[in-house]
Amino acid sequence: MVVDYSKWDKIELSDDSDVEVHPNVDKKSFIRWKQQSIHEERMKRTQDIKNLETQMDMYTNLNKRVDKLLSTFTESDGNLGQLTDLPNVEKYLNENFDKNEKSTGENVDPDIATYNEMVVDLFEQLKRDAVKEKKDPSDAKVIKELILQHRNKIDKVTVEAKTKLKELYHEKELHISSEDIHTGFDSGFMNPKVNAVNTDKDTKKINDAMESINLKASTQPKGELPKSLKIDAPLQFIEYTDEKDMLKLAPGTEAFGTKIPYDNYKMSQEFLLKNMQIISGQQKDALMMKSFEYQMEDKNSPMTYQIIHQSEILSYIREIYDMKKIPFLRVQEMEEVINMFFGKIIFNPANSKGKESFLESVKTKYEHVKNRSEIIKQEQTEESEEGEVEGVETIQLKSLDDSAELEVVLPDFNSEDKDEVKKCEAFNKIPKDMQEALKTQNLDEVNKVFETIQIDEAERILELFNEADIIGVRAVLENEDDFNNIKQDYQQQLQHEGNEGERPTVIEEEEILDTADIVD
Repeated sequence: MVVDYSKWDKIELSDDSDVEVHPNVDKKSFIRWKQQSIHEERMKRTQDIKNLETQMDMYTNLNKRVDKLLSTFTESDGNLGQLTDLPNVEKYLNENFDKNEKSTGENVDPDIATYNEMVVDLFEQLKRDAVKEKKDPSDAKVIKELILQHRNKIDKVTVEAKTKLKELYHEKELHISSEDIHTGFDSGFMNPKVNAVNTDKDTKKINDAMESINLKASTQPKGELPKSLKIDAPLQFIEYTDEKDMLKLAPGTEAFGTKIPYDNYKMSQEFLLKNMQIISGQQKDALMMKSFEYQMEDKNSPMTYQIIHQSEILSYIREIYDMKKIPFLRVQEMEEVINMFFGKIIFNPANSKGKESFLESVKTKYEHVKNRSEIIKQEQTEESEEGEVEGVETIQLKSLDDSAELEVVLPDFNSEDKDEVKKCEAFNKIPKDMQEALKTQNLDEVNKVFETIQIDEAERILELFNEADIIGVRAVLENEDDFNNIKQDYQQQLQHEGNEGERPTVIEEEEILDTADIVD
């Protein structure tokens, strides 16, 4: 036999001995006062819960009647004007709802008006409000606008009531009393000799004990509301607002667009009734853009027409729903719009023009997607023919001066001179394919290797070029007189220096410069 002890999980047991009071205050009296306070708070909490539950039930019944009126008397059906005819409104309510149904409860006045009478009173009040706002009370559009404003206020109050009710449920869960004890052992033994008169005394003892237990329970940290008492959030339209997600499809939308055959309208209707949150402007546009992807991949793909057709269904239904000027998803309203679309446009044999107009709209968008996809493909082809797509940035060596040429200068691999040895070490750090190109001493071959190297690696190789003095500059003189003048100036400079040691070899036709000055 399993005993359920979970009801005690949040109770902190305590006897009266650990209740501290001032020495001048009688301890027993303080405990009685505290128990009385707990009892009063529990009674008030219970009444508040009952009042809120009654209030929410009343709002639900009133909203049901108002929503039914708004869905029946619409501008599209040509009977919107009947909303201003109060006798007609009352007649409609009595024909479709129980005219005697009204709110009930401990704190509800037995003589309270019925729900139908409350709705009629609301319409009368809205007419008076229209006069105060200097609007025409006989204009059905004005009355409908005021009804929707009133409806939004009720929705806000309902949300606040649900929040408060959730808090009260939680408080009630933390402070249990004997009336909350409902489970026990599956079997038991009753002593027939026990006097039944003692039952009331035992019950009083239990209540007193539970109130004593609750002395500290009011400071118990708040926990999560039991799942059975949680109030589910209302359905909302799926709208991806982030710029990066503007074309994102919800799984339900993609299934509706690609999995349900476009000519199976019954299946589409049933799917939307169960997934009406996908009927949003963003999801409709994202589904439409999906058709471009299929058309770009295969111009003969049947999926293009399939997706456009389903996207147009979402578009039609959303446009009809937006005429109601309801900024959020109201399930009952959307359900009626979905059924009206399929019933009056798709399945209505007496109105074949409605379906023909819908299919013509699908065809027009299908032709647009096909033509636009061809234009996009043609533009991409032209861009490809104009030149290669921009690739990896590379480095190429060339002279910035028309009077000079670049040349490859290899280090002396057999020299023991420290500078040459250092240059050889730098040369050996250069990648093998670049070393082979340098050994040809052909600058075109060097540039070919640079074309295959990314910019970061190429810059590292250029540093090694500079360290090994790989690249030199050969001056190109226009005539022999210029060369003789340079040679004479150089020899005169050496004579003035008066060097006694070995003179450096005169470089008559070329000069080695820093690589950093010649790289483009």
